[in-house]
Amino acid sequence: MIVSFKYRLATLFMLLTTGCQAGLQQIDGFYRYGHEVNSVCTGVPEACYWLVDTPEELRQRLKQQVAGKPPYAPVCLKLIAELSDEKADGFGLDYDGSIRVVQLLGGCDGVKDTAISLQDLQHHRFVLERINDMTLMQYAQELGFTEAEPLQKIPELDFGEQGFVSGNTGCNQVSGQASVTDNTLTLGPLASTRMYCPGFSGELELQLSMHYDTGLAITRIGQWLVLQAGTTKLEYQLKDWVQ
Repeated sequence: MIVSFKYRLATLFMLLTTGCQAGLQQIDGFYRYGHEVNSVCTGVPEACYWLVDTPEELRQRLKQQVAGKPPYAPVCLKLIAELSDEKADGFGLDYDGSIRVVQLLGGCDGVKDTAISLQDLQHHRFVLERINDMTLMQYAQELGFTEAEPLQKIPELDFGEQGFVSGNTGCNQVSGQASVTDNTLTLGPLASTRMYCPGFSGELELQLSMHYDTGLAITRIGQWLVLQAGTTKLEYQLKDWVQ
């Protein structure tokens, strides 16, 4: 992309005049854009910030990073930004604070193209670790399973040759075909075993099966595979089989 000389000068000026401020820092953040959403989430535990005081040309460059992806699909970007606990008016009141972005450095893997393909997943196994930023046991308690028994199996997705995918949903084994188009992962239809799953295992299987039947916004960040279905975020960690 060709960036105007005027924009480069404006960015350089902001860096020179604000670089000494304690709030200006380089971060890896998940940018989301959609109806009534324009935010960056970062940190552990994750906090989310409403975008403010960012030049229009830079706002357009941020939007281009999510162009062609489902609304609200998170894209990990390296940014130079200032984070503030002060909340912006309007929709910003629903967030942890506000963020002023002064420079977009690229994707979290050091490349500007954050697209992912099925070949990127092939021969890799991913195990579900977190749902909506909670561990599986924390999520069980969130759903009211205060004395949740340990899952019989930890949900996983194992991608093989020619789009074949297998794994489990916390109880039953599943297998079928996977495809990736415009950073959207489609699974299925998936064949499944028919074992009865009581308690949290059954509820988790029901939810995962429902999400697997729809397109999932997909992001790969290092050892992590993040799948987004509406307001539900599924975080899988890379755990390949030991050879």
